[in-house]
Amino acid sequence: MQQERGKRERILEAAQSVFARKGYYLSKIEEIAELAGVGKGTVYEYFASKEELYKEMFKLILNRYTEYVMVEETPEMTAKEWIRHLLEMHLRYMLENRQHMPTDFGDLGGMDMEILGWMYDMRKRSIERLISVFQKGIDRGELKGMDPELGANLLVGMMRGVTLPLMVEGACGEPSQVAEAMTEILFDGIAR
Repeated sequence: MQQERGKRERILEAAQSVFARKGYYLSKIEEIAELAGVGKGTVYEYFASKEELYKEMFKLILNRYTEYVMVEETPEMTAKEWIRHLLEMHLRYMLENRQHMPTDFGDLGGMDMEILGWMYDMRKRSIERLISVFQKGIDRGELKGMDPELGANLLVGMMRGVTLPLMVEGACGEPSQVAEAMTEILFDGIAR
């Protein structure tokens, strides 16, 4: 059982590397199998098609990201501290995994709607969580005169704006410093 799970994981890891490097259409099952150290037929024992393999790989990426960046609130943690920590974890994950992250979703054909649906659901859950954090900050008197939903959407927009250059160019600065700067801009504005 453990060996079987190991093969599946190796195939998914290899798929992540090949799909990130070549895109969906240029990637070949043979290359994924070779990188995973298994035969082409073994890939098809675990995944019925290249499309299914891509979808499972994408789910794995989303799940790993969610687990990595999940920040547990503590009673003494302020909303600002929580968000700064979330930003740092987000930046670290993207920087550490950028070579394995697909950046071009334009070549997915009919799959793009399903994958975009997963991404939308993840974004929706993230926004709901952020609204909750902003609302707690308001309730505790840490934040004043702020619409929690607007704050959540601004934060997600900032994250998106920093993430793409980071993934393409690999540069954003030290994640803790960038997270601190982003948090200061969000909470205190640009002008001082």
